[in-house]
Amino acid sequence: MQTKNMNEIIKEVYNGTILTVKKVIPLSPNIGSPELISPPLTVSFGVLIGFTGDLKGELVLQADSFVFNHIGEKMFGMPLSEDMLDSFAGELGNMMAGSLSTYLASIKIKTDITYPTVLKGDAQLTGFKRSFFVTIQYDTVGNLDVYLLLNQ
Repeated sequence: MQTKNMNEIIKEVYNGTILTVKKVIPLSPNIGSPELISPPLTVSFGVLIGFTGDLKGELVLQADSFVFNHIGEKMFGMPLSEDMLDSFAGELGNMMAGSLSTYLASIKIKTDITYPTVLKGDAQLTGFKRSFFVTIQYDTVGNLDVYLLLNQ
């Protein structure tokens, strides 16, 4: 079997990320154009999930707590308490990364995911070689920024 080059993998990860966002989050998204960023990445509130296997890096979801709370309310039919918000952010990251990993497996890109890490308070992420992000806008709710940080 021929292995995919990194540009093909990045394209598939981006496409899979967009499919995953539409599948997991029950809101109508307006999807921006992907952009490249350089380290460091500062995250005020979000969740990080690591990838190993054919893809080595992290998926980071960042938004303000209102956006995470609104998504949680839409998914579960009730507002989330402040205590539940961190837990929900981690679980949303888990659902997104798991769905993305399943999509990638269907196109022969093998990945495993790590446990979610909730990020708060202007955490700075460095050490990645390249990264892209896309902003997903939800009308009347706000933006969810999705980052893919690559270590290869």
